[in-house]
Amino acid sequence: MTRRQYSNPPIEEAICEFRFAPGQAWNFTIPGLFYEKVRDLYTGEPQQQSLITTEFKFGRMPPAKPEITVTQELPKFLFPSADAAKLVGVGPDALSIHSLRPYEGWDEFSYRIDQAFQFYLEVAKPVGITRISLRYINRIVISPDEAVDLSEYFNIYPQFPDSLPSNISGFVTRTESIYEDIPIRLVITLSDAEPPSEQVVFILDLDISQTWIEKPLSLEEVLSNLYELKSREGQAFESLITDRTRELFNVK
Repeated sequence: MTRRQYSNPPIEEAICEFRFAPGQAWNFTIPGLFYEKVRDLYTGEPQQQSLITTEFKFGRMPPAKPEITVTQELPKFLFPSADAAKLVGVGPDALSIHSLRPYEGWDEFSYRIDQAFQFYLEVAKPVGITRISLRYINRIVISPDEAVDLSEYFNIYPQFPDSLPSNISGFVTRTESIYEDIPIRLVITLSDAEPPSEQVVFILDLDISQTWIEKPLSLEEVLSNLYELKSREGQAFESLITDRTRELFNVK
């Protein structure tokens, strides 16, 4: 099953991220050199994003208290287009490419991915890839005449036994799975969202990735692996929605 073409795709944001095996120590000249490559393409005001990670460690036996470690990572630099709908981001041994609504389509998005990837290779000179991820955040808006039956729109949704109330006022479902033929990880999150008046909004978030721990992926194999992730993301999306949902997006 392949992803259909839609006149009104629900994609709020698409993100491709590469994690690199470095060929040299990271330093702050790399974002500047990268920006020189893309400044004529991404003419918006550059941004700096500070990342903070929190780690919890729990003792084996009570009453041991959890240990909380907060680490501030090196900043990530974002370079947006003039309308801020397209961005590229550079951080320590990492590159991300973003496409916000209105989604430009895979052909143009994949072109920008390849372009930014080649620019990064020129300035950072990595020796391989440790992780590729592709994430699609879909915002699905329904204008119902009556209460929404999730089973009419999605093939994955929360279900309750008859003894519990079925009138759902809010929910989040999240599943993680690994494909059997290739160690590709798929994370599916479906939730409701704060809607405009007289509408019901759902977020269907697909995050698909592959990691190379023992031996980095060669740079020559990156794009073929990325296209494999895209193919499986499209299959997953189509498997999770119904024809009634597809009608909302105006199938071409």
